[in-house]
Amino acid sequence: MDRRSEPAALIDLIGACWTTQALYVAADLGLADLLAQQPASAEQLAACTRSHPDALRRLLRALVSLGLCAEGADGLYALTPAGQPLRKDVPASLHALAIWWGRYCWPEMQGLGESVRTGASARTLANGGGAYARLAQDGDAAAVFHRAMRSRTRLMAQALARRLDVSDCRCVLDLGGGEGELIAALLLAHPHLRGMLLDRPHALCGAKTFLAQLGLEARCELLAGDFFVSVPPGADLVVLKSVLHNWDDDQAARILANCWLALRPGARLLVIERVLPPRMHSSGACRAAMRADLNMLVGPGGRERDEHEFRALLQCAGLAVQTLLPLDAELSVITASAV
Repeated sequence: MDRRSEPAALIDLIGACWTTQALYVAADLGLADLLAQQPASAEQLAACTRSHPDALRRLLRALVSLGLCAEGADGLYALTPAGQPLRKDVPASLHALAIWWGRYCWPEMQGLGESVRTGASARTLANGGGAYARLAQDGDAAAVFHRAMRSRTRLMAQALARRLDVSDCRCVLDLGGGEGELIAALLLAHPHLRGMLLDRPHALCGAKTFLAQLGLEARCELLAGDFFVSVPPGADLVVLKSVLHNWDDDQAARILANCWLALRPGARLLVIERVLPPRMHSSGACRAAMRADLNMLVGPGGRERDEHEFRALLQCAGLAVQTLLPLDAELSVITASAV
C-alpha cells in the first residue's frame, strides 16, 4: 500500500460503522423494494416511508456511493444490480441480514471491549440469559434471525446438495437447522432421502411453513429438542451447519458427544463451518473470518476455529476426520465418523 494512502484507508476502517447503519435503515424502510418498482425521487420515497425528504436524500446518496443505487440527472434514484439483495422477497435476499446486523448485533458490538477484557459474551453480560434466550422470548427477533440465517444458508445449500454423495444414505438429520433451508436443498436434490430437522420451537414454526411450500412436509420430520441434551438416533448422515462456532469448546464438545451417541455404524457426521487459516494476513477472506469471530465473541460466546482445533474437538468426542474440503469462499465441510 502507498504510505500516503494509509491514513485515508485507516480513517475508512475507523468510520466503517456508517455502512452497517445505512444498509440497516435502507432495509428497514424498504427502499430497495420501492425502487424495484420504478425509479423515484427522494420526495416520493419520503412520502411512502414517512421520512424527512432531505434526510432521506442524503441516505440515498450514501447508497449511491456504495454502488447500491444510481442517481439520475432527473433527480430520480434507481436500484442497481448490487442493491437487489436488499429487497425482501427475492431469492438471494439479504434484507433480514441487514436488519439483524443493524438492529440486534449493533448494541452487542459496543460491548466488544468488555468481552475482550473478561472473555465473556457481551450478550450474556448485558442480559444474563443464555446465548439465544432472546429468540424464545422475542418473536420479532426470532423471525429476523431465522430469515437472516436462511439467507446465509441459501448461498451454500444448493452447492452442498450438488456435491454431496448420499447414495448410501436414506435419512439425514439437520441439527439446529432453523427454518429448513439446508435440509430442503438436500431433499430436493436427492429424492430418495427423508429428513429430520431438530431445533427449538421458535424455529420449527417457520420450518413447517417453508417445507410445506416446497411440498416436503411428508419427507421431513420436525423435532423440537435440545442437542445439548440428546441427539435423535437413526440417521445415516448428521449435519451440523454453522452450529459449533456458536459455542465455546466445552459446549461444542457436549454437542459432538451427543452426536457420537446417535451415530449408528457406518453413519457420518458433517460439520460445515468456517475453517480459519493457521495465521492471519491482510485479505478480504481474513477480514470476513475475523468479523465472524468477533461477532461470536460478543454474541453467543462462541468462536471460529482452525483445522487443528476442529480435529481436537472431534477426537475428544470419539470422532475421526475423514475429509476436509472447501465448499465455497467461506465454508468448509468436515466429514467425520465414530472411531
